[in-house]
Amino acid sequence: MKRDAQLRLIGVLTLAGFPAGCGFEVPLEQLAPIVERDAVAFDLPTVPETVLDRLAPYRVVVVGETHFLEEHDTFMTALLRALHARGFRQLLVEWPSYANWVLEDFIGGSALEPGWQPTLALGMFEGVRDFNATLAEAERMRVHGIDVNLTEYGGAAQFRSSLAGLVGHLPSAGPVAAFLQGSYGSPATQTPLLATLRTALDRDAAALRASWGEHWYATIVEMVDVEIRSVDIRAHRESDYDRSVRMREEVIKELADTRIAASSYGTVINIGSTHAQKSRLFGTNIEWLGDHLVHRSTVVNGSAFMIFVTAAYIQPAPGSTAPPYDVRNASPPNELLRVMVEAFPDRTVFLPLDDPVFASGGILLNVEETIYPCEPVEQYDAVLQYALAHRVPLP
Repeated sequence: MKRDAQLRLIGVLTLAGFPAGCGFEVPLEQLAPIVERDAVAFDLPTVPETVLDRLAPYRVVVVGETHFLEEHDTFMTALLRALHARGFRQLLVEWPSYANWVLEDFIGGSALEPGWQPTLALGMFEGVRDFNATLAEAERMRVHGIDVNLTEYGGAAQFRSSLAGLVGHLPSAGPVAAFLQGSYGSPATQTPLLATLRTALDRDAAALRASWGEHWYATIVEMVDVEIRSVDIRAHRESDYDRSVRMREEVIKELADTRIAASSYGTVINIGSTHAQKSRLFGTNIEWLGDHLVHRSTVVNGSAFMIFVTAAYIQPAPGSTAPPYDVRNASPPNELLRVMVEAFPDRTVFLPLDDPVFASGGILLNVEETIYPCEPVEQYDAVLQYALAHRVPLP
């Protein structure tokens, strides 16, 4: 699937499950005073103490982003620095598992791959790297990707090259050497090669731990385990998209739980807003990450806060033929995001969804110029809206 088509799909899916035809709408006269009373308006790159106070008690804060917005990197950098002082030390991101070791290397100052840098969210990762440089090793923010290896990320080819790059820094390639010599062109060849490699990693575990060290051994085992599951997900990406989405989400949830359980500190998760929902989408029998963390994760035990991040106006990336996006287009006066930007023009706005009106089912939301009647507190705990955002160029 093309990336621009994915972006449209993400926009539609994010709110497609909200109940339509609820029979009434919350009028502007009722909604505007609530927004003006409860919203926290601020200017980047600072995050107000009132917002931090709201987030700090939770074990996990999930930031459900609208992808590829420059201002979001600025916000995340500020948020992570501020939450670090309140006991958060881990960032989980919607990145493919195979990129974990180079991302870890970049965040730590690029000792292994000094020429490598992330192709997306560079500002956020640079912010974490620069902040970490001011901290003692034990106090640094750890960053991990929790996604599968999709075709859009480079899929099999990137997994293979990343694995080769990592073992190039180790004393020996071990059983990875034979794996890299095999033909890896299709699921039919990928599955048996991966199974053979995984068996060899188990068989030679003691020797490999002694040679590679426990950290790198565990890193390679996780890379292979995620790739084994990614093969099937990629195979169904076009033919059975719904199935591939459900399979992908299971891996994301498991990786998130594993990383959260391994840390005694707070965790921030930066992921697409679809994954951050607390309830299931219409037409897809799936438990999203947000739903899992709030209602079912025995690691988190419900201590998770979900934020929906959007922008009132999005300027296209340079060279793009796409028109600017303006949430006010085709929005009635009582649409929530329009009410937010008109109450606080030119500012970033954090709106907790505490008021009972947000559970009424009569709130209107404009998502990519489609209006959805909804009860947004069923999906998120707060909305964060940038008044103006700039789409970053895609690689």
